[in-house]
Amino acid sequence: MAVFRVERFAQFEDAKLAFGSLTFLVGPQATGKSLLLQAWKLTLDAEAIRRGMQRYGLKTRELEHWSRAYFGEGFGTLMQGAGFFWEGKPFQAERLWETGYRSERGERVFYIPAQRTLVFHQMSWPRSFSDFRLGDPYVVRSFSEQIRGLLEAGLGGEQGLLFPVERRLRRTMRDHLTAHLFRGGQLKVVKELGLRRLMLEMPGGELLPYMSWSAGQREFIPFLLGLYWLMPRGRTPKRTGVEWVVIEEPEMGLHPKAIVDTLLLILELVSRQYKVVLTTHSDSVLTLAWALRFLQEAWGKDQEQVITRMRELFDISAAYPMRKIAEAVLGQEKTRVYYFKPTSKRKTQIVDISSLDAFAEQADIADWGGLTAFATRANDVVASMVE
Repeated sequence: MAVFRVERFAQFEDAKLAFGSLTFLVGPQATGKSLLLQAWKLTLDAEAIRRGMQRYGLKTRELEHWSRAYFGEGFGTLMQGAGFFWEGKPFQAERLWETGYRSERGERVFYIPAQRTLVFHQMSWPRSFSDFRLGDPYVVRSFSEQIRGLLEAGLGGEQGLLFPVERRLRRTMRDHLTAHLFRGGQLKVVKELGLRRLMLEMPGGELLPYMSWSAGQREFIPFLLGLYWLMPRGRTPKRTGVEWVVIEEPEMGLHPKAIVDTLLLILELVSRQYKVVLTTHSDSVLTLAWALRFLQEAWGKDQEQVITRMRELFDISAAYPMRKIAEAVLGQEKTRVYYFKPTSKRKTQIVDISSLDAFAEQADIADWGGLTAFATRANDVVASMVE
């Protein structure tokens, strides 16, 4: 199992994560989930990130400048004295400015950040890497640049249609998203006065720019374009060289029905041989991990029944190829769940709560890292009032 460990970094004195094919991270804000994942990406993708930074003018041997440019403004001292270890091997910070290193390997981790709404400017088009300030996190700038490049390479074709499109997502999923998120609208690239803009065309023909989209649409559409990048057309199931996908807070702004659709899309990534890491503040998202635990236990006994139950879980028709999803997700190593638990010393302890056992004596496990604590209290209060 792949293990990442940090020492004396951010909120962590000594912490480690053992990743599965599907890994969930939960915990309150400012407990270091994003910082830890960004440090992990830097450890795996240092050379590709260095080339990208240099391409846009960052050439420095100062660790403080590097840290600020990568993690964001206010984090200049974050890497001082820190240690990063991937599968037991230490990461050498000198690689960040080492000119003699000439690996052409691309980035292994595709990172979809929580700040997805920042990637579009008011002209309804993704911002380029250089449009951001130097102090904006690298993962935000890189994600925006990747989906901008995808659009400018001609995604949508002559008609400019981005959604719904044949051979882009499965038909049943397109129907679900049309009903639950796009409300019958179509996502298009529209040319106006020589400029290209990403617009929603509603059933009556009205065109809506980015600032007129709903909050959920502004969150989901960058995620959708990220999926297009990860799921190339044709027989190739995945993007060459990319092994891992990080998705921060996939539930943001979405109705529960759209969250369910998004979770099924995430399992589609696993079926395409990506390993996926999610951060979330939603008990609905973690309910998926809980359900997968039981489905995986039953997989070896009655696969047909499990596939039927998975269709029921996602409210999806028999036309959807659920067997492929089930074989990929349930036939591999168990799903991992970690709680980033704040301590009294403004530090964070990482607790393995993968069992998600509601009857566990350890409160961190029983309350799913605090996500179900309020619902439990509400049930107790209501029960006491009706006795």
